[in-house]
Amino acid sequence: MRRLLPIVVAFIVYGSLYPFGFDFGRTDASPLAILLHAWPAKIDRFAWRDACVNVLLYFPLGLTAVLVFMRRLPRAAAALATVMLGTGLSASIEMLQIFDASRTCSLLDVACNFAGTVGGVCAALIFRQEIFEITRRRQGHRGAGGALMLACCWAGYQLYPLIPLFSRGRLRANVARFLATPISMVEVGASAAEWFAFALVMRAVAGRLKAPWLLLAMLCLPLRLLIMERTLAPDELIGAGLAMLLWTCLAEGSRVRAGAGMLAAAIMLRELSPFEFTAPARAMSWIPFSATLASERLNAALVLLRKAFEYGTLVWLLRASGLRYWSAGMSVAAALVLLEAAQRYLPNRQPEITDAAIAGILACILWGSERRGTA
Repeated sequence: MRRLLPIVVAFIVYGSLYPFGFDFGRTDASPLAILLHAWPAKIDRFAWRDACVNVLLYFPLGLTAVLVFMRRLPRAAAALATVMLGTGLSASIEMLQIFDASRTCSLLDVACNFAGTVGGVCAALIFRQEIFEITRRRQGHRGAGGALMLACCWAGYQLYPLIPLFSRGRLRANVARFLATPISMVEVGASAAEWFAFALVMRAVAGRLKAPWLLLAMLCLPLRLLIMERTLAPDELIGAGLAMLLWTCLAEGSRVRAGAGMLAAAIMLRELSPFEFTAPARAMSWIPFSATLASERLNAALVLLRKAFEYGTLVWLLRASGLRYWSAGMSVAAALVLLEAAQRYLPNRQPEITDAAIAGILACILWGSERRGTA
């Protein structure tokens, strides 16, 4: 947790202040006074969506910080220090956003960040023993604590933004869109590899994973028809069914290597599809997360969660196959750099260093999780 906390804080700061285009001459008013009067006049469904994002953004901060502080402080003092850290960090970022024309200062964001921090603190206090037990687990697969984090990334990708929208008209439109969506064999294979890898991750967390439990987890797919701004493609259902078939057919001892190979192939196919290297060469962006942060927030969050699961799980599976974390992380990051370089010649692609950075960050987190479990 001590290694994870600085990464969580850095991620929040980077994502909240990028591209760091400050103009400190924009106003002479007190930033604190502006913040205290920056409550939105109207809270619509988009405001609710942003509120959920802000709660989820600070939840990991509350979870990790309170576990770190409890090493040296009593439980109540650690909880109070964590809430103060989350609130102070949020307020400071919002006041800095006053001087960025591309950002909006909002007291509602501070309230949501406060709620997310408190939620993380409560979760850590309630499940403290379970969290430490998972991180200490040495039986079966290595790195059960890291596997739990990867499972959370996958669950977030499947169900984010977690806001149901019960509308018969929207449900009918989603079903019609599902039936009209063409099937892509690349996406079928990628979905099968992801669900198979998720099954391996959950086996490491739970110790055992029978096929009915995997089938139960797959029920989240039709639930997406009822989640705001989410859709469902037939590729995902076909891929999930194929993953279930492979899980029941493959022997226990061959699943890890098969999962690593399937996931690596899926990443390569998805990165290079449609294999039409006809575009003029474009320059690669060397600023991590630049395209992600410039995208619409929902799409950016989904892409980030999916890639965090894919790259982190591939590193984790390579580690389970016998490689060290630094070797696995460097191998995945180097392969992603090569794939991004190839994307310079693909139409409608933006080659950047972000994917390699995600793989490196996840490798460090997973390594830290395993080290904590052996301490």
